[in-house]
Parts: sequence; structure tokens; C-alpha cells
Amino acid sequence: MPDEKPYWATRNLPFLTNFSAQDRELALRAFSEQEERRRKSSESRGREADELIEQLRGQLHDLLGAKRLAELREAMQHERLRFRDLWQPPVDLHLDYKKENQARKERLDALVGRLGASPETLREIGREFEQRMREILTDVEGKEGPGYNLPKNLDKWTSLSPLHKFPLPWGTLVPDDDPSDPHRWFLFRPPFFGFLFRFVPQASDNFLVDRLLFLDPSTGLVGNEATMDCGDAGDYDYASATAEAQIAFGFEAPTTGLVEVLIDAQSTVGTHDLDMEDEWGWSESWTNQNNYLMMNVLHPNVPEPSLSLMSNFYSEFDGDDSSEHRENLTRGQHYFAQLFSAGPVPGGQSVVVTAGTRTFDISAANDVEVHSRSNFQWFINSVEVRIAP
Repeated sequence: MPDEKPYWATRNLPFLTNFSAQDRELALRAFSEQEERRRKSSESRGREADELIEQLRGQLHDLLGAKRLAELREAMQHERLRFRDLWQPPVDLHLDYKKENQARKERLDALVGRLGASPETLREIGREFEQRMREILTDVEGKEGPGYNLPKNLDKWTSLSPLHKFPLPWGTLVPDDDPSDPHRWFLFRPPFFGFLFRFVPQASDNFLVDRLLFLDPSTGLVGNEATMDCGDAGDYDYASATAEAQIAFGFEAPTTGLVEVLIDAQSTVGTHDLDMEDEWGWSESWTNQNNYLMMNVLHPNVPEPSLSLMSNFYSEFDGDDSSEHRENLTRGQHYFAQLFSAGPVPGGQSVVVTAGTRTFDISAANDVEVHSRSNFQWFINSVEVRIAP
């Protein structure tokens, strides 16, 4: 594997010209410091995952020996090609796909026995890999909390802000809004002019990880389509995709404290898709897809973003080929998140606040072909900001 893993984040914050020189410098420094911490964390997870794969390859080497392990891998490759060639035209119409596929697996099971091991032993090694890989990859970067369907939590939504007594699409403020209140709400709506997006793919040799970005700050559109594809399932493999798309704006804190943010977001697409294809009798795999609404404050006192989980999909491979499609969110429906910054900002300080969505998908495969795709797109209708009382 390459020594350096891809990692990049891009920002465009044109309103920084309205900040003082000191506030502008603090915002840019905070962005750099956050990204450096997150880059190091990502690289650390990648090193741990690669080391785990090498440890498990060592287990196979100790179990079978170099010569027999090479013989097994060569036989696996031969069976893949042989099975593929059965379905090249002209095809024998009397061939039974399930029967031929089962025969392929039984031949490899028999070979494993002749080499001095058993499919059950290989399966146990794979389960150990999956559990330890899950521990390494599922560490979420950020301060996490729940998300809410707005119509089903209307009482909570109404109680969070006096602005919710009025229809926010028109930007109406309450008549008795006190401009001297240091904890009053400030309302931000499209068009937005700043944005930030980030993509961190991690993968072993047989996985390809990619992302399609959806971002239009002028309308508040944020979204990501993340894919993880393992088409050559010939070893222990892993992948993760972290993709973020956010709008950004400036906020001057009236007093010192945590930044509280309410995000009203409308779901336009929210789909989980997963295809898994069995390779051998000892094959194992799991995939976890997660989508969040998120916020961040670019200030040195705020070490990480804050997240609200909106949709989750988890699936384990059960030994049979499978194809799953799930849509947990309702298209066109409003959802909201109540988030607090991971640290306080000083009163009188101008800071950058971002709001948007994060996709965090993970997959681990032991001789299983995996195709994972998640697609989440949101319209950020409004962002309310205040210093929490």
C-alpha cells in the first residue's frame, strides 16, 4: 500500500474580509489546526488497519506455511476465473448457477482440508479480523448527538427558539426580540456565500473509494454520494469514506460561551445501497453507512465538529449473495439538529460557523465482493445561532 493516504479539505470563506485581521488569523489557524488533528487521526487509523491485516496474514502463514498458503491463493484465483468463464457466450443453457457456484466452494473447502486446515478455522480468523477492524475504523471524529424528524418532534422544535412561533421561510423575527440580550438567536438563511468540503478515503489494496460532491451555497444544497467497491475479493480488505459538505458564514459572539446551533434541513435524497457476493465458504463481511447533520466553529478553542446522526444502515454478510436498498428518511421532509460547539468562543470574537452534512461509511471484507453506495443530499433551510445560556 502507498505510504501516504489521500486526504484533503477545501474551503472558500469570502466573508473573512469583513473580519478584523486578528479574527481572520484565528479562523484560518483554527481551520489548519483542526485539519491537522483530523489528518493525524486518519493516518493513525490507517496504520492500525494495515498492521492488523499484516498480523492476520501472519496467522495464515503460521497455519498453512508459505508454500501451502500460496497454493491456496492460486487455487482461489483459478476457481474465480473458471467460474467466470462458464458464463461466457455461448453459454450452456443447462448450467445451474447455484449448483456450479456451490461446487466451486466445495472444491476449495476440500483443498483447505488437504492443506491441513479447515474452513471453520479460516472463518474464525476472519471473525477476529472483523471485530478488531470494527474497533479501529468506527471511531467517529466529532461530538455526537441525536437528530430529529421535525413533524414528529414539533413540540421540541417549537420550544427550542422563540423564532419558531413564526414561519422561518420568511425570516420573521419575534417582535419582542431584545437586541441587548447576549443569548438572543441570530437567523441565517440562503443564499450563503462560504463553503467547506472534505473527503478522506481509506482503503486496502482491493477496495476503491470515491465521492461525488453536491454543493450549492446559494441555495443551501449540501450532499455526498460515497462509494466503496471491492471487486477482487482475494484477501482481508477494509475501506472507509468520510465526506463532508458544508455552507459557512460569519458570526460575532455577543458574549463568551458555547455556540448553540439549530439546523433546519430538508431531505431530498437519502439512500443506502449495498451488494455483497459470496466467494468462499469462509467468507465474512460487514458494512456500516452513516449520515449526519453537522456544525463546526473555526476557532482554536473548538477542537472538533459536532454531529447529529440522521440515518444509519448496518449489514453483515450471512453466507448468501445479497442486495439491499434502504431509505430511512422521507424525501421532502424537514429534519433538525440541535448542536453545541466542542469549546467556548470569547465574547466580541468574529468566528466562522459551518453547517452541513457528513457521510461516514465503513466496510470490511474477508473474501467477499462488496459494492457500497450511500447518497445523501440536504437543503439547509435555516441555521439559527446563539451563545448558549
